[in-house]
Amino acid sequence: MRNIKAGIVATLTAFALAACSTVGGSASPSAAPDGGGGGGDGGKKVAFVSQVEGVPYFSAFKQGATETAKSLGMSYTQAGPATADATEQVRIFNSLVQQGYAAIAVSPLDPRSMNPAIAAARKKGIVVITSDADAPDSERQVFVQQATDAALGATVMDQIAAKMGGQGKYGIVSGAADTQTFNSWVAEARKRQEAAYPKMQLVGGVRYTTDTAQALKEAQDLMTANPDLKGLIAVPSTAVPGVAQAVQNAGKAGQIAVSGFGSPKTARTYVESGAMTSTVLWDVPQLGILTVWAMKQLLDGKQIAADNTVPGLKQPVKYDAGDKTLVLGPPMVFTKSNIAQFDY
Repeated sequence: MRNIKAGIVATLTAFALAACSTVGGSASPSAAPDGGGGGGDGGKKVAFVSQVEGVPYFSAFKQGATETAKSLGMSYTQAGPATADATEQVRIFNSLVQQGYAAIAVSPLDPRSMNPAIAAARKKGIVVITSDADAPDSERQVFVQQATDAALGATVMDQIAAKMGGQGKYGIVSGAADTQTFNSWVAEARKRQEAAYPKMQLVGGVRYTTDTAQALKEAQDLMTANPDLKGLIAVPSTAVPGVAQAVQNAGKAGQIAVSGFGSPKTARTYVESGAMTSTVLWDVPQLGILTVWAMKQLLDGKQIAADNTVPGLKQPVKYDAGDKTLVLGPPMVFTKSNIAQFDY
């Protein structure tokens, strides 16, 4: 992803999603799920269905999840489609159900298509939770959330607003229009702008994309239509390199503030070159830790407390019983000063 067209091809292959952020299982959607890091023979089988396998984000997730499952005496499997394909994701989820997994976590690409599959799994007595992305209208038992939508939206808006001086035109290039998580982050970012930065103006509406090449084109179109554009937000990791590359290609690195929700490894080249101001995310291996811990709590029939000390996590984790959401913590901001420290 380092150099213009060749870089975009590499990005499409290596950084299909995050958020995306988001690997250990097979990158082939038709391959059997990869069991990695099991406990003893009597350990319960748990699994996570990612949005896309074979990307740094979900590789980092697997790292934390695998180690935690092993420490809890469980067998962990991670699988997902090779590209952002909601139909294939449902097929993989159903395959795990048929294989008798005791608990399955999923990061839904499309909640509408995943909801029936979750309901069917719950009827079989399987513990089902969502993690990384939610299906709030489904029968999932818990949503393991990276950070609150409000905190994520406010943080990314604050990042570009600081560079823009709190005024001027900005654009938003987002992922698939039907991904509720992305839409929530965008809505919270816009809410923050309207409340805190009234002199900033969103132009061109929200541009929706499904891959890096399309994100590059949308960012180019926004800059062409608005020569005085001062900021861009990219959501998620598929969009981040495309938007940053468009700014770099236009020779406007450092002139247009660019932030978004991309993994440090996806954004590092652009942050270090100055094409991106920052990237906003969270500690991905810790999200994997929390996800497996939550499945274990439910398998053991335990109620999750309002405040929880989770082995391997740096700070207590809060649980909202009202919407059944377990929140990892505040967002992390990656800039030139710290981005090289993270390998996901």
